[in-house]
Amino acid sequence: MSNTRQLVLFPPLEDIEFWDCRADLLAQHEGEVFIWNPETLKIHIVNHRDVTVDSELATQDLMLTQIPDFTITKISVSPSGSRVLLWGPKGIAVVIIPKRRKNTGTTTCRCTLIGERFFVGHSSISVTETHWFPNSLDDTHILVLTTDNVIRLYSFDEPLCAVRSYPIFDTAHLLPYISSLNVSCGPSILSAQSGKMVGFTIGSAQERKEGKENMLPIFILEENSDIYKLEISPDDTSKYQLSGPLKVLPVNSDFEVDACAIHCLPSQPPVLAIASLSGVLQHFALLCSDESEDESLYLLETVEIELPPSSAETPSEDGSSSSHDNDDGVIVTIVPDTGSRDRYFLRHNTGIHSIYLPAVQRLEQFVKDDSGDLNLECNCVAEHLICIQPLGSGDPTCLFGSVVVSDALLGNNIMVLISNAELVTLPLRPLYRGTAPLLADEATKLADVGGSPLKHIQKEVFSNKVQKILSRTTSNPLLRCGSSGDMSQKAILELLMKCTQVFREEYVSKQNKARHELLHRMSILQELNSQNKSGLSEVTATISSLEQENASLQRRTSAVSKRRQSLCHRVTVLMRDLQALLPHLTTAEESFALEVQELSRDMKPLQQDADRLRQKLKFYDKATTDIPIISSNQQRNVKAMLKENDTRINSLVKEIKSAQIKLKT
Repeated sequence: MSNTRQLVLFPPLEDIEFWDCRADLLAQHEGEVFIWNPETLKIHIVNHRDVTVDSELATQDLMLTQIPDFTITKISVSPSGSRVLLWGPKGIAVVIIPKRRKNTGTTTCRCTLIGERFFVGHSSISVTETHWFPNSLDDTHILVLTTDNVIRLYSFDEPLCAVRSYPIFDTAHLLPYISSLNVSCGPSILSAQSGKMVGFTIGSAQERKEGKENMLPIFILEENSDIYKLEISPDDTSKYQLSGPLKVLPVNSDFEVDACAIHCLPSQPPVLAIASLSGVLQHFALLCSDESEDESLYLLETVEIELPPSSAETPSEDGSSSSHDNDDGVIVTIVPDTGSRDRYFLRHNTGIHSIYLPAVQRLEQFVKDDSGDLNLECNCVAEHLICIQPLGSGDPTCLFGSVVVSDALLGNNIMVLISNAELVTLPLRPLYRGTAPLLADEATKLADVGGSPLKHIQKEVFSNKVQKILSRTTSNPLLRCGSSGDMSQKAILELLMKCTQVFREEYVSKQNKARHELLHRMSILQELNSQNKSGLSEVTATISSLEQENASLQRRTSAVSKRRQSLCHRVTVLMRDLQALLPHLTTAEESFALEVQELSRDMKPLQQDADRLRQKLKFYDKATTDIPIISSNQQRNVKAMLKENDTRINSLVKEIKSAQIKLKT
């Protein structure tokens, strides 16, 4: 549901001769919307909740101490919200917001011109695009791309001249030739060898390998769709590296020659979106080769957006046509979506399109898991959100600003400023517009416990089939027309017939087709229901017969149980009687008793022998302890005496034997 508020801060922009469809007079920071008033040259601050909920619109006015003498077409708020950047083709100004300011009323703010001396001295050079430098402390640095194809880094501490300059082409081979001509090396001469740079975008800092410094990538777009990459060191801005144009894969890709805008989605790997004046969008993924560190752009898809012709004229300050103008006067810019990583908005002077890229999520999941196959065969989803020139002619109404506002309570909203001084707020969905959820989904989840029998025949879920039938590829945007755009009855009829045709094709016809599918499904289910009812009656009869058989079996089981108990009792009594008739000891028990007695008799003499052995052991132990200890000298003397006695005994034995022999003889 959209919301529209008529601003009383300034009259319609066409009434104050402010007509530049490239203008973006809206900016936001934490729910506060900043609006540049080209009539009073003030900045108005409103709360987007006041615009969304139709409450009283309380405004704060910021009055500048120094009014810029150039036309301001763009406004941007720093990431911290402490500064506001105002710039146009012929100059740049920065406004410092006081920390303490009034909730309502007017607050005076200091305004400083950036690069005033350079733009005054080089009237042929104009500003193409500006961005806040991400790694700047207190938001004191900005990057500026000018028409001489040079990106300059300005510091608010030294606003007159640039701190650093980064040319987007190699001029080393031109310097000797220029010095021989005795002419000054001006920006126009240096840019003669290159094309026109139409914009740039800043990506996220990329992590490098160990030993290499992290660099901040900046992607610059040339008018012929060539992309250059400028890497700047966040710690030392004097260190930079320029590469490009980057190689595009596949090689036979078609390129647009009227590129006008570039945007880097905050994803890993980076995904670049390029827009052309003809409404063609190209999405590239920046990939690095495994064999080398050379980066190349992989073309994901090419999308063509139907841009209605516009009758708006966009003259520049010097009367010449703008570099972004084509024959129809269509201006195409890209608006980032701060609440989503895979969506951005395409803004032109006749409306706004929402572009959603499912491939971004698949790329990030593939890089995170590093497993499986990468499937990028998914088309982006483009949705026409707002159209302010339904017929494209006879209505000079244009968009003069668009911004995405994130709020924890109201969600994400896109706010646009129309040239008739209207603020239009449109809520954004988390993803692209899809079909409404089926009312039977929750009931199906609760009731489908055992599974439907049709699932064995039809593998596709019926709810998904209905969702595919109801899916829409075309939708009617929010229509807004200016007060000066008086359409004829014929034009109104054509617009009404076109919208009705879209509703018929995308809503009514598909709902009728889904209705026929549901009726066919109902007829099948009714037939299955009748079959199930007949089967249910048969099952009921079978259950009753089984219950009767179960009752008879229970009676028989109880009788058998009682019979078993009586038989067990009789067997117990019989065994007790048989046990009473048996003797006290059996034959085996008596023989075992006799053997025990014999063994006990045999054990008595063995016991006596053991006692005698114990006594002898005690005696021997005592005898060995009473033997005196003999010294070594005594042992030698005893051995000598024993040896002598041995010899004597041997000699006596020999004499006796000889005497016996003599007696026998």
